Amino acid sequence: MIVLGSKPGQHDACFALIRDGEPLFVYEVERFNRVKRATSTDLSVLFEGLAEYSISPTDIDLVTNCMHPGELEKRKSQMSEYVTPDKVGNIHRFLDWHLPSWYLLLRKGGFPENRIVNIRHHLCHVSGVYYSGPSNDAAILSVDGSGEAETAMLAHGRNGRISILRTTPHPHSLGHLYQGVTIWLGWGYGEEGKTMALAAYGDPQRFRRQLDTFIHIDDEGQFRYLPALRRGTLRYASTEIGRIVLPQLAGPRRQDGEEISQTHRDVAAAVQAICEEIMLKQARFLKRETSAKTLLLAGGVGLNSVTNGILSAESGFDDVVAYPQASDAGTALGGALYAYHNIGAPDQPRRWHMTHAYWGKSVDLGNLDAASKSYQVRGRPSGDITADAAETLAAGRVIGWVQGRSEIGPRALGNRSILANPIAPGIKDKVNGVKHRERWRPFAPSVLREDVNTYFEIDGDLPYMTTVARIRDEWREPLSSIGHVDGTARVQTVTEESNPLFYRLIQEFKIRTGLGVLLNTSLNGRGEPLVQTCEQALRLYVNSDLDAIVIGDRLFTDKTNAVVGQTLVPYVWNVRKLPRTRLLVVPGELPVGKCELLLHIVQGNPQARVALSDNSAVAEAVSATSQEWIVPVPALEPGDIAAAYDAVAFYVPFPGDKCVFEEEIYYSPLAVLSRRIMEEAGIPVYWIDSSGDVNFMRDSLYVHHDETPALAIPSAYQRFWMPEA
Repeated sequence: MIVLGSKPGQHDACFALIRDGEPLFVYEVERFNRVKRATSTDLSVLFEGLAEYSISPTDIDLVTNCMHPGELEKRKSQMSEYVTPDKVGNIHRFLDWHLPSWYLLLRKGGFPENRIVNIRHHLCHVSGVYYSGPSNDAAILSVDGSGEAETAMLAHGRNGRISILRTTPHPHSLGHLYQGVTIWLGWGYGEEGKTMALAAYGDPQRFRRQLDTFIHIDDEGQFRYLPALRRGTLRYASTEIGRIVLPQLAGPRRQDGEEISQTHRDVAAAVQAICEEIMLKQARFLKRETSAKTLLLAGGVGLNSVTNGILSAESGFDDVVAYPQASDAGTALGGALYAYHNIGAPDQPRRWHMTHAYWGKSVDLGNLDAASKSYQVRGRPSGDITADAAETLAAGRVIGWVQGRSEIGPRALGNRSILANPIAPGIKDKVNGVKHRERWRPFAPSVLREDVNTYFEIDGDLPYMTTVARIRDEWREPLSSIGHVDGTARVQTVTEESNPLFYRLIQEFKIRTGLGVLLNTSLNGRGEPLVQTCEQALRLYVNSDLDAIVIGDRLFTDKTNAVVGQTLVPYVWNVRKLPRTRLLVVPGELPVGKCELLLHIVQGNPQARVALSDNSAVAEAVSATSQEWIVPVPALEPGDIAAAYDAVAFYVPFPGDKCVFEEEIYYSPLAVLSRRIMEEAGIPVYWIDSSGDVNFMRDSLYVHHDETPALAIPSAYQRFWMPEA
């Protein structure tokens, strides 16, 4: 039986395919479109993955959706309890549009209604960690921003079935509170790791009294905003908490570029302490209710490695396992596993559990020669790549390490990593020179499983780098490059079974240095996801301070003659989706700072033309390079466009997924014009969005239509579909 799990839209888009209960692939869209956290509605990653395994969409027995539209009325009822009547109508209309959108994306992708299974969001989270976990009897804790009508789920998995013990209703959300303080600190969505790191420098008590007036926690870890939630205009989304609630409790929000003050550190520490208190009390509740020996963690808050370390030490469970893909991306695999074990093959015993996290796409070694040539670097084939890399590391050099299939989840686990000798003098500053990130943030160690107790106050398996452990006193100074200010480190234990090549590399490094641990951080540019391809890896190598990079069995150490260019910002990669034919680019409200985007498009396509009008600053920047690329803005009548162009690309000042998830954009004048061009001119329309992605609008602007017009241009997915036998 083949089951497809999907997180098909918005942030953390992901697809997971399983056959007879075991994964074939788990593809996170961010690795393909290069937009971190992947705000996307594009299903092409899914269909390309199916093609890799010679699986037709018609071969798929069940398709799961990680949002259940059936929970819509419950969410509406909740909102009506704390939002004033004059705002309720607008919110209900938003929910009517928003929640069914994931399901409609799958329908428009071609999946028949009778094969799509809607599964509650947190049940997907819970299932992902239980059905991939090591124990048939386990307590399960899932906490994140929000599902449909709940923000947390406490459950018991036993003998292949999941019993829900308790949920936390919307809007009371630990995930939104933590996102809120991250926004208050001046950072964006998905940067909660910075807040967690900053908290170690603060006093958790200084602002605790103020925060306790906003969130109440009982003895069993159940929590709610305000002892009596006030009726008003707030929906208590993370943006409102960060921009309205916290400024009232703790002072003005930190502005971009503002120096981090002790107040910022102390507020971060207070919210981290609240997170730890809630999670610990919930874990102890689960221990009392289930008597299980194993606790499994999922949901975005499950990536809080500091809290996970406290749970391991103080919750009373023998084992605490934090899922490597705890974010919403994990609902894809979770949904697939739930559907298989409860709907598709409920009588089949569980045969598989996760022993490693390498379920992403394999690196494209077949393209390594071409990529090497394009950047004018040459790698030396190695007869023993682990020995050669270990020599390089022992000499104090920083290397990139690219092997096999990529890791799922946000942590580099030895297949898409930057590695260094943790005891080399000045190594932390040197790696920071590659990563360009804040000096106060810690790096992480990867350690041989048999040596973990030598360096850390723990003796157990920590394969996913989701839990901190305390560094032994005698090693705190030597291993300061991988330790935090509080004396802890986010540890990954490595075994020969989980990653033979990475294990041998650390062994070879130990032979040369006596140290069975490496500094390990993610191989990516600042603000980017992990590299996916040879080209991306070499681009990062030649544009950074990396001393060397290993890809497969080749070691690159000399970039004297390398072609140095732009780092891999998303749009540089994604404009390749645009056709290299007669292309009209309409920049609209393009910021002047993104003029480089236009230049990149037209330099790669001599037939492209840029339509400029009132955006004089952009016109001046483009004209300075070449006037011949500029054309007057046409009336944008479909007939006129069809005569002169083969495709049109509009720049839009928002992430492209909003055209599916926000009704105002779906029916905006630009959307209406885009449909007219596609229908009347019969040519494709693309939206280049503010996140750097390029969106094929044929597969987005008809999602909410009952019928899709028969357009001259086919769907991007149509070529993958085979007729039913």
